[in-house]
This record gives sequence, C-alpha cells and structure tokens, in this order.
Amino acid sequence: MKIRDLADATATIEGIKKDIEFRGFNVWILVFSIVIASIGLNVDSTAVVIGAMLISPLMGPIMGFGLGIGINDAGTVRKSLVNTGVAAGIAILSSALYFLISPIDEAGSELFARTNPTFLDVLVALFGGLTGILAGSRKEKSNVIPGVAIATALMPPLCTAGFGLANGEWEYFFGAFYLFLINAILIATATTLVVRYLNFPKATQVDPERERRYKRYFGIALLALIIPSGWIFYKTVSETVDTTRIKNFVEEYAKYPGTEVVKSDIIWTNGSPHVHVVLLGEFVPESLVAQWKEGLEQEVSNAVLYVVQNTKDIDGLEEMTRLIDLYSDGRATLAARDAEIAQLRGELESVSNRLATMELPGTLGAEIQLQHSAVIGARMGMIQSTRAESALPQVEVLWMPPDDSVDWSAVDQARIDAWLRVRLANEAAEVNHIVVAPL
Repeated sequence: MKIRDLADATATIEGIKKDIEFRGFNVWILVFSIVIASIGLNVDSTAVVIGAMLISPLMGPIMGFGLGIGINDAGTVRKSLVNTGVAAGIAILSSALYFLISPIDEAGSELFARTNPTFLDVLVALFGGLTGILAGSRKEKSNVIPGVAIATALMPPLCTAGFGLANGEWEYFFGAFYLFLINAILIATATTLVVRYLNFPKATQVDPERERRYKRYFGIALLALIIPSGWIFYKTVSETVDTTRIKNFVEEYAKYPGTEVVKSDIIWTNGSPHVHVVLLGEFVPESLVAQWKEGLEQEVSNAVLYVVQNTKDIDGLEEMTRLIDLYSDGRATLAARDAEIAQLRGELESVSNRLATMELPGTLGAEIQLQHSAVIGARMGMIQSTRAESALPQVEVLWMPPDDSVDWSAVDQARIDAWLRVRLANEAAEVNHIVVAPL
C-alpha cells in the first residue's frame, strides 16, 4: 500500500490549521513550559527539559507555515508566521525573566549544547519534520508528535537564547536562536515536501513561472541557512579529532622519571589549540620539553604547547602551588575514603556473619515433630547470651503427657537433644523439654 493511499488530506489540513492558533490557554502553556525548560537547563536536568518539550505548543504554527506553502495558502502562511514570531518572542522573554531572577547564572552543559548547531542538527530537524507530517497525515493517528517535539528540540534553544539575553552573552543568544531557526525552517520544509508529495488540494493556483521563482528563492535562502551549520560541523569534527590526537600525544610522550602530569588542558584560541601541561616532580630538561613541543607541532600543525613545572617557570608558580595543594588534598581525601570503605566493608561482613548465625531453618518445627509421635510442637528462636559473643539458638520441645496410648522417656528427649545440636551445627544450642497439659 502506497503512502498516498493512507493519507487523509482534509483531516490533516484541518488539524494543522487548528494548532496554528496561539492565544488564551496556549500562551500560558507556552510560558509554563518555557519556565520548566529553563529550570531544567539551569540545573542541567535532561528529564525536566524533555518534560517541557512534551507540553510545548510550538510545533503547531511551524507545521502550519509549511502547510501554507505546500497548498499555496497565503493566509495560512501569514497567520503561521505571526504566531511563530509571537510564540518565539514570548518564549525568549519568559526565559530571560527567569534567568534574571535565578540565583544560578553559570552556563551548564545543557545550555552550552544549544549554542553550536551543526549539520547534524539540520538532519535531525529534517527527518523529525518528515516523521511528524507523515504521522499526522495518516487516517489512523499515532503518538509520534511528542517524540518529534523531543527530537527536534524547539524549546531548549529559545531558553538558551533567553539566558544569553538575560546575561548579555550574545554568543549564546545568536547561537541558540540560529539553532531554533534551523529546527523551525527544516520542520516547515519537511511539511511542505510531504504535502506536495501527497498532492494535498491547493487553496489557490499559482502561475508556474512564479512558483518556480519562489522555489528558487526558497532554495537559496535554505542553503544560506544551512551552510554555516556545515562549517560549524566541520570545525567541531576537526577540533574533536585534534583534541584526541593531542591527548594521546601527551599521554604517550609527556613522560619523565620521577615526574607526573597533574593537569592537561586544551584551550582553543582563534582555531588553534593551546595545550597547557602542568608537571609535578623532577624537573624536566628544557631540551626534552623542546622535543615535546616539536613532536606535538608535527602531530597537530597549529598546536602550541606550554609546560609548567616546579618553580622555574615564574608565570606558573601560583598555579603550580595551587595544583600541588589540590593534588595533595585529593590524595589525602582519597586515602581517607579508602580507609572508610575498608572499615565499612569489615563491619558489613561482621553483620552478615552475625545474621547468618541468627537464622534457623524454616522447617525445623516440622522436623522436630517427626522425631517422636508424642511431640506436639516446638517454640524456637535466637537468644543473646552473656556467655557468648553471638546469639545462640534456643528450642523448646512441647510434649503431650505420657499415657497408655503414647509413651516416651528421658532417653527420647536426650536423643532429640543430640539430633537438634547436630541439625543446628551448634553444640551450645539450648534445648528445653516442656510437657503440655491437655486442655
């Protein structure tokens, strides 16, 4: 069965147009979801951010924009653009207000991840948009849209833009807003492509020559949007590869007897990696340091190596002192923690052994009754004795009075005593025999 056969054009168009409207409770839902997402980004909580994306109403007007272009409906395009702009403005302002009053003003990893969009984000947005419109166009609806909202991540970039606006971090603002534009336009583009492929009925007929011109303009604008992300992706991959090579070089070659690398940082400045290595221990000869610098430059052509060691590097003295203190404190803390762990393990083993000795077999009562027909039951448990360090088993064997039908003697009791001590593997087990008078 073809994709076109499963599509419901009328219901899909009505559903998307209904979600374009952005007023009343939708505004409040957006504000609340933005605040939730901002809190999640602020405290680096991925789960909270995902929850905010699930309740966000941003997908509606963006898909409406793609639908309007796909069916040549200028009114839908205008309404979608207005509602998308209003929603984005409200989201950024709400997020900025939150970050202005938030006591946490440091950018965590969740915030930083939204400031460097790459070509991979383009692919995610495109395929997410294709998935959303294909699922929305089916006669039998599915729950794909929430997953698309999470994958394409419309909310977090707007929150990050709000963070940049609130803190004057314009690199954050423009990087995050660029990511939002990529996601929004690619989702709309995917919607347009699917709507055209499924032959949804056109609202108006456009002159073929004009339509080709519009497509050409749109293609140029789309390329202009995507090309920077490709360049960022190339830079990111290059930096990742160079970083790995630098780390491997430092780990393999920055060695000297009696010397330890206590810190190794890579700082990218104007596209060049500046590698800072701090050494602790014996002083490494300058000739060897020069060999390291030359070797690293051969490994990564634009890398610059800085080596800080002992007190001969005056500029690094303060950092060296601080690192030595941190290193010593860390070693002392680690040793104290190891000692504490060893102590806790010993206590746990002692408790486990004690608990093992305090357990009695669950079938012991039934086994005792099988030893003699006059035994009518038993009471048992563990008791703490002053004569022993651990608890001892105590068993009370209950006998019926001897009569003409049932007879027993002290020999029978002694035999059960011996059997119980063997069964419990404890010669110190206390066994008492009690004759129970008939009711």
